[in-house]
Formats: sequence, structure tokens, C-alpha cells
Amino acid sequence: MGNVRLWVAAAAVAAVTVFGATAFAEGLKIAVIDVNKVLNDSEAGKVAKKKMEARYEELKKKIDVKQDEAKKMKDELDKQKILLGKEKLKEREDALKAKIDELRQLTQESEKEMQGRQGEMTRDILKLIETRLDKFIADEKIDLVLEKSAGVVHANPSLDITAKVLELVNKEKTGGK
Repeated sequence: MGNVRLWVAAAAVAAVTVFGATAFAEGLKIAVIDVNKVLNDSEAGKVAKKKMEARYEELKKKIDVKQDEAKKMKDELDKQKILLGKEKLKEREDALKAKIDELRQLTQESEKEMQGRQGEMTRDILKLIETRLDKFIADEKIDLVLEKSAGVVHANPSLDITAKVLELVNKEKTGGK
């Protein structure tokens, strides 16, 4: 079993070496990009982030209001617990439970909305990046583009096209939802 792995590894290294030598002999042009940097530093990314933050604050205010209402109901219930009869106590406990359930539902819906919006905005910006990147690759006749966060341990800084693609993305009109 160990010998098989050793042979497979040796064959893979040999294939990469042969392919690599052939590819470099043919003038393979390689580039590296940090898509997350383009996503976060682009004007479209910044606009989307501001919109997300604004919506987050709106939702947070709604949740805080519901949370304050539930807290007031609980405090009031705790103060009057002794004075209330069993029926009234049960009625108020049920109302408090309903308020807490409403708060929980609002929180879950808000989280789901934020995740959906973030995904949608990210997809829109990634489409923009992809079109700009495709054009840049075609113009520069690049054969292979590696994404920095996808396992590139080291790359010569001269191969990094992140700043150039970011500039192209920023030339596109900023929009977003």
C-alpha cells in the first residue's frame, strides 16, 4: 500500500514536471488574484456593505423594541406575581410567551433576510468582477489565473493582478440593491 502511494506521488511529480517544463517552454502566462480584496475594496463592494449595514441597523432597532417590550412584560409580571390570581397569572405568562415567540421569529426572519441579501449582493459583485477579470485575461493573454485564498502558498508579487482588476471593476458604474 505504501509503495503504491509512493509510485503515484512520483508519477504525479513527474507529470507536473514534464507538463510544467513544456508549459513554460511554450510561454505559459500565470497570474494571481485576491478576489476577496477586490470584492471588499471595490466601490460596488463598499456600497453594498453600507446598504447591508443600514438594513442591519433597521432590523436591529425592530428587534430591540420587541426585546424591550418583552423585558417590561416580564418585569411587570415578576412584580405582580403574588397579587395576581392563577387565571390572570396564566394569562400574563401566556402573553409573555407569545411576545418571546414573536421576538424569536423576528430575529430568525431578520437573520435569514440578511443572509439572503448578503448572498445576492455578493453574487452581483462577483459577476461584475468575473466580467472584468475575463476581459483582462483576454486582453493580457493570460493562460492561468490562481486565486490567492485557494491554496497559493507564495507567488511573486509581479504576478498579482488584484490591483489592476480592482481598477477595472471600479471603472464600472457602482450600483447594487
